[in-house]
Amino acid sequence: MKQIQLSRNVVDDISFGAIVKIRDQLLEMQRSGKKVYRLESGDPSFPIPDHVRMAIEEALKKNKTHYTDSTGIPELRKAIAEKLVKKNGIRGATPENVLVSNGGMNALYITFRSLIAPGEKVIIPDPMWTEIAEIIKLADGIPVRLPVENYIEEMRKYENDDKVRAVFINSPHNPTGYVFSEKQISEIIDFAESKGIFIVSDEAYEDVIFDGLKHVSPGSMYDDTISLFSMSKSYAMSGLRIGYAHTGNELLYDRMKKLLRCTINGVNSATQYGAVAALTGPQDYIAEMRSEYQKRRDIIYEAVSGSRYLEPLKPHGTFYLWNKIREYPPGVSDSWGMTSYLLEKTGVGSSPGPVFGPAGEGYIRFAFSAATDHIKEAAEVLKNF
Repeated sequence: MKQIQLSRNVVDDISFGAIVKIRDQLLEMQRSGKKVYRLESGDPSFPIPDHVRMAIEEALKKNKTHYTDSTGIPELRKAIAEKLVKKNGIRGATPENVLVSNGGMNALYITFRSLIAPGEKVIIPDPMWTEIAEIIKLADGIPVRLPVENYIEEMRKYENDDKVRAVFINSPHNPTGYVFSEKQISEIIDFAESKGIFIVSDEAYEDVIFDGLKHVSPGSMYDDTISLFSMSKSYAMSGLRIGYAHTGNELLYDRMKKLLRCTINGVNSATQYGAVAALTGPQDYIAEMRSEYQKRRDIIYEAVSGSRYLEPLKPHGTFYLWNKIREYPPGVSDSWGMTSYLLEKTGVGSSPGPVFGPAGEGYIRFAFSAATDHIKEAAEVLKNF
């Protein structure tokens, strides 16, 4: 049967996701009986806290399974606003300028789609989590990639570019684990303020931060910040799809609210009650998780440090280990080749650097979000690689 011809669409320029391709390879190897190590993508291995699970169960028992407010149930927006004020220092946060989204990615989508006019630019770090550039493109915007190690210096070259609408910060940073200091964030704010542009701040990893470092929310110092958060990393609620956004800009808020209605029309009702329990209940879970992540980081960092082929960058946040390829095995000449080689020879999954942007060529990324015993086994394999 002949298919109807479709016109070209901006979606045609969006990839299916390289990490998904690698995951499929790992699962196929696993099904064939081969031992594999799932270090290709970041999904917390921890169960959700008991009081969160109980709150979801209670919501189901009480038949709280119907449509909710499009921006989130009042209890959750109140809990989020209080958290933003107390924990993140965003003094102007109220339930009326908070939106609950279907995970952090949905928050990113409605932000960029609301913020950018066709042809406007957003400055982003390179390398960067793949979806950021692609969501900007879906909004008819242009991602401007600047090296993360010289981010502030490079962005100053765009001081006179009127097409720049926003600068993006992700701290702690995926994929490198880099944490922006308060001084660096202040310098980015100075740049944004001088140009009269927004800061979009993705703070999904705010609680996955090591070595006694402090997470700084740009929204605590700059009112024209759109602050984005996720319950996935702080409370291991990745499959429950709860994120949230804050903006003090009324027009932007109205646009984002419209997009919520036209995309998801409200988040899963029962999981919202779980999110209320997560934010208002005991917080010791976060410290326990962070401690375990730091232990995993040290295990895999030490193992890879002895590798002939890889030179790891010690992360101060996130659960990713970013590795420079210092030497290629015979027959291998790029990051994709190294990922395939590792997979074939050791069963260890990784993500090739270029999926995060051009600056990622010559690097690969491991995720140490898997169970500690799994990380220990993978570390032994990598130590001998």
